Parts: sequence; structure tokens; C-alpha cells
Amino acid sequence: MTPPGLTSRIEEIPGVASVTVDLTEEGGGINIRLVPGADEAGVMERIHQILVAYGVRSSRPQTVEEALPEPSDGPPELRGLGVKVRLVPLEKGARVEVEGENVRSHRVVAANPRSIAQGMADAWCRVIGKVPIEVVGASIADDGLLKVRAFDGEIERVGTAMVSLGWERALTLAVGRAMGLIAVSD
Repeated sequence: MTPPGLTSRIEEIPGVASVTVDLTEEGGGINIRLVPGADEAGVMERIHQILVAYGVRSSRPQTVEEALPEPSDGPPELRGLGVKVRLVPLEKGARVEVEGENVRSHRVVAANPRSIAQGMADAWCRVIGKVPIEVVGASIADDGLLKVRAFDGEIERVGTAMVSLGWERALTLAVGRAMGLIAVSD
């Protein structure tokens, strides 16, 4: 519903040639045509003031953080596991963080796939209370397939993921699959 008087108040702003206000439908909005040579920034400031007065807009613009969508809980494959994994690049390495409901663990590792995979596996095992596993290999094929091989003392598993998913997600998926925690999707 368009507040009464809103359209006429906007039309009264110097520099506004015409205005159409449609706040009733999804996809509706306020369309404004300016007089040629009008002070666009000045007109927009006045419009904002009027919209604040009518309660259509907040008195301050959103910060970048407020405007961004809510962060997801990571890859869909991880949402049911109850952990969040984060990879933070450092000058000469990386910091791998794994956070569960009650436990948070991190490792600072060298900047190579095997070290990062081992650090992620160590932190992950600590968070979920699992006996640590050994990452026996990590490689990236020419087609961008990241492959992580891990041994838990009894079984050797291989986890893979495409680097095109992003490094953090690819490492998380490959390590999780090599640990036997994430099902391998076809």
C-alpha cells in the first residue's frame, strides 16, 4: 500500500519531472524521471529523506555486512555433519579451522595440499572426537581434480573434489570423503 501523499511529496522535489509509486506488488517500486540537468545526488537525498519520513526506508543505509546475504553453513554436503570448516591463507602457509557445536580446533600448516589436508583432518578429528587419521597423499590433476588419500590404521580411503568449487570447499569435501564422513556423490 502506498502511503497517502507520498507521490505528491516526491513530485514537489525540484528536478523531478514525474514519479510513479507502486509499493503494493512484488517487483513494484518507485520510478522517477528527472528534469534534464537536475542535480541527481540532491534529488536522491531529498527522496531518501521523504522515504524515511514515511517509514518506507531506514534512516541510514545498510552496511556492506547487512546487505550481504546470510552466510551459508558451508557446502550442502557438510550441513548435516554439524561442523564448519574454514581455510585462511597466511603469508607462508594456511590456518585451517574446524568448528563444531562445542569444540573449535585449528592448525597452522605449510602451503601445500598434503599439509593443508593433514591439518584439516587433524582439526576435524579433534572436533568430532575421532582418532586421528594420516593423510598419505594429496594431489591435483591437470583437470582440477583434487585427490586426498587417508589411512585410519585399517582402511585407506580416497576423497576427491573439483578445485573449480573453490579451494576451501574442494579441500573440505576431499578430506571429509577421505575420512569417510561425507558420502561420495556420483
